[in-house]
Amino acid sequence: MKNHTLRMPFSKLFSSSKTLQGFENEFTFKDPTAYDFLWTIKSFSKFDGDNEGKQSSGIFKSKGYSWTLVIYPNGNIVNGQISLYLVLCIASSHLLVAMYKVSYELFLFDQNTGGTLSKKGENLCQPYDEIGFRSMIDLKMFTDSSNGYLMNDSCMFGVKIIKIIPMQTPTECLYPVEKINHEFSWKIENFSKLDTKISHEKKFTAGDNLWSIKIYVEGDQKTVVKVKDDNLSLRMNYNGSIHDPSAMKISAKFSLSIIDQIKGNHMKRTYSGVFECSKPGWGWDDFIPLKDLNDRALGFIVNDSCIIVAQFVVLALVK
Repeated sequence: MKNHTLRMPFSKLFSSSKTLQGFENEFTFKDPTAYDFLWTIKSFSKFDGDNEGKQSSGIFKSKGYSWTLVIYPNGNIVNGQISLYLVLCIASSHLLVAMYKVSYELFLFDQNTGGTLSKKGENLCQPYDEIGFRSMIDLKMFTDSSNGYLMNDSCMFGVKIIKIIPMQTPTECLYPVEKINHEFSWKIENFSKLDTKISHEKKFTAGDNLWSIKIYVEGDQKTVVKVKDDNLSLRMNYNGSIHDPSAMKISAKFSLSIIDQIKGNHMKRTYSGVFECSKPGWGWDDFIPLKDLNDRALGFIVNDSCIIVAQFVVLALVK
């Protein structure tokens, strides 16, 4: 985010002929395009001192979109300051756009000198996000009448929407979840009798999510990347959430292991990534060479049984 502060001569904004609501002096706009919305607040001292309390303006239009201003009279999260934000209100005609890039400028008027305190910002946001400044101005500076921002218990804020760009590129939003470690073991018996021309899959449930482990005994012949020598291919697939149909993607950290049943020297690989339903899972085309897998001394196949273990933790839902 970029921001800066400036003071603008009052004479460039107003001339004396029309009364602005909430102020004693008479002003009229010379350049009505200087602002998209002006918000006067009377009896400011009647606001509660609770830093969680906030006040919203009515909806105004600019650049073809609807907006509101939001003020935290005693600061958002941190007390002792004026927090001022801009909020984009989504319209039915823009429902398919999930993210916007907004450039804007917020103003606070100085009634003593006719200047303005202003800050510029540029943010990526979704509808109803609050974008702006947690510290628009220190509360003591704001309430000091010598600074002119709060006069006769009234103040005025302004906003100019400089630009709004709907983001046409794909966007994602992460929803972190409680991290719970999961482990699943798949013992494949009669391993030597598996059909090597097809994949073999084991489905299971962990927490609220559906998963599967998939193996290609002699490698995935359809893979784009060809690997040298003969290898077993091993992947992990995400098949959706039990309770949340919209959770088509999740971020997770996982490891897959083929267990050494003799000495405990397991073949293990680890990866972090985003899993998506109906897409090929994450894994390795060359997880282990077949010559190592079939070497009895290495213990990966004992009594014609092979054990595969998946260990993983879900980090976030991705929407």
